Amino acid sequence: MTTAEEGSTPTALDLLFGRNAAAAAAETLAGEISSLGGGQDLGRALAHLPETTTKAAAQEAGTTMAALLKVDLIGVLVRGWREHRDIVSAARRTLAAPGSTELVSMSAHEVTLDQRPSVSVLVDGQRVATLELGLSIVFDVNALLLGISRGRLVAVHSGRCEITATLAVQGTDLLVRQAHLELPGVIPLRRGIRLLPTGEYPAGDPDVLRGGLSCAC
Repeated sequence: MTTAEEGSTPTALDLLFGRNAAAAAAETLAGEISSLGGGQDLGRALAHLPETTTKAAAQEAGTTMAALLKVDLIGVLVRGWREHRDIVSAARRTLAAPGSTELVSMSAHEVTLDQRPSVSVLVDGQRVATLELGLSIVFDVNALLLGISRGRLVAVHSGRCEITATLAVQGTDLLVRQAHLELPGVIPLRRGIRLLPTGEYPAGDPDVLRGGLSCAC
């Protein structure tokens, strides 16, 4: 994976299963769970249940995992950069000085995402098992040069990113995939992406991405 299709950005689902593959991903994951691809702990959790209940639980977990994977990879990167001191400082300076632009060069760094939802299996209203899911994504970024103006990310002049995504069930890795991104060209900037908290921008100024994740820089 080197570029994003027009009007979209790559997701973890794209990385693991390909574009427009949500239904196929859910089916594949349900099959892995049914065959105990999630490890012996999963088998013990469901062993005492009827076959129809076990199958339904696997299908529900597969659907939930596929939905979990609809994570905007570029959004994760940008949110991580929002915690980097040099980027935040440049954003504040350019917001205070309309018309100014700064270039920020960043050394090799890592941005991470870790999500661990669960699916409860209910029989007659009673929880009989809980399937613990996990999604871990690690971005190794190199040669990054960002353009910042008006408190926004307005250009990515250079940058490479190696991505590793790991999907787990009951603490056991189910799928691991890797991809390479050349960052110029895959981040749709349009009017720019805000880098500061909402309250620091003028009223009515729209946002593009929200939230925050860790950036180990």
